[in-house]
Amino acid sequence: MKKTILAFLFALAAMFGMTVAQTPDFSMIGYATLNGGTTGGAAGQTVTPTTFEELKQYVESELPYAILITKEFTTGVSTFVDETGSIVDATDAGARPTTFGAILKVKSNKTLLGVGSDAFFNRIGLVVQCQSNIIIRNIKFTMKDVPATRDGEYKILDTDGVTTVGDPDCIGIQADAESIPEAQRISQHIWVDHCEFYNEADAYHKDRYDGLLDVKNDVRNMTVSWCVFHDHSKAMLSGKGNSDEYNRTVTYHHNWFHNIYGSRLPLLRYGQHHYYNNLMENCDGDGLNLRIETNAYIEGCYFLNCKKPIFGKLSEGGQALLVDNLFSGCGKLPAECTNLDGADFEYLKESEEFNRACNFTPSELYSYTPDETTEVPDIVRQWAGVGKLPEETVDVIMPTKEETKIYNSGNVLTVESDAGAKLHLFTVNGQKVADYMVEGGRIDIRIDVAGCYIAMLEQDGKQLATTKILVP
Repeated sequence: MKKTILAFLFALAAMFGMTVAQTPDFSMIGYATLNGGTTGGAAGQTVTPTTFEELKQYVESELPYAILITKEFTTGVSTFVDETGSIVDATDAGARPTTFGAILKVKSNKTLLGVGSDAFFNRIGLVVQCQSNIIIRNIKFTMKDVPATRDGEYKILDTDGVTTVGDPDCIGIQADAESIPEAQRISQHIWVDHCEFYNEADAYHKDRYDGLLDVKNDVRNMTVSWCVFHDHSKAMLSGKGNSDEYNRTVTYHHNWFHNIYGSRLPLLRYGQHHYYNNLMENCDGDGLNLRIETNAYIEGCYFLNCKKPIFGKLSEGGQALLVDNLFSGCGKLPAECTNLDGADFEYLKESEEFNRACNFTPSELYSYTPDETTEVPDIVRQWAGVGKLPEETVDVIMPTKEETKIYNSGNVLTVESDAGAKLHLFTVNGQKVADYMVEGGRIDIRIDVAGCYIAMLEQDGKQLATTKILVP
């Protein structure tokens, strides 16, 4: 019935020459869909924390959880700071009321999903350290006015006003925990979608805050989509330095960067980065920075009124293919580019250039359909950020359907579903164990290794059910 009504509305619109703004496809696209995909906390319980303590408990638990965020969260511990982040008395000139900050350490198999438009992590950052299978959607983040040290490098102060808890990143994805074997230092299968990130954008606060979303070390199969990054200096990076030579695989699509004063939109080192249908607007600094040995496929992006939208460091061997991108009102451009509006510009210096090549083709890895570049500004401004997801998005956290049964007795996993469905079996760390076809409506699978597994059933590309299996 719903499809019939929609078809009628579109036909009526066409009859009267009207246009209908269709909701874009907000399903997961890109690297996060590969090698088993990213299901987050779909195998676990759905919970709605009401206090910071409950939020911390669920996020840092070893159990899978789908965590619904319905409100603003702070630590609830009040203080005053000056514009540098130093703690001051309430009566001091320029004192700003604020709360102490915190860093939550996100464990594997979590979904953090904002409901509506009120989900807000205010001076609460997230760190993903050697974890897998994480979804973060529809949440606003800031570290603005977080109390911090000033001893050469800014660090977030704990509620005692002395101890530090980490860098003032909104989200940090990394994989360098020395407490685990080196071969296991991986963070993978991560999707950040429809989030908003901001702090303050001016020269004075250039080093006051760290990255909005930083990716470091061995990070694989990640997608960042439909997010808004604004009012900040050092926006985001992939690779913390020239020695961080892992093959990071990240898709960035339909993100809106605006009013970024400084740089890193993002800064890319090594790895394979697919950057498509993004909008960079009114950014008065260094934009997309192609650094050492990176490979980037830059496609269908729109750069509007930006000082230096794309550049590299030729001596470091970074490379990119530029496909169907548009520029308007920009100050410095790569050699083959020009401004649509005829605005004056300079070509990049030779040292700022980059190699025109790429060692991967996104369409050979996963399915996607880029929007027309000319439509990117309108689409991204309308649909990126918090509060743009349809209400039924909460159904992404799906219990097993009644007509589908996934259960285990001892080490035998039984699946009952329509013939032709496929079962994908993973470890809780996101490593694929095996794939199975459901023949004749039922399949029995013997699992010989004890442990916790994630079973995901899909048919024709649509996820039917996901559940956790414990094998004694």
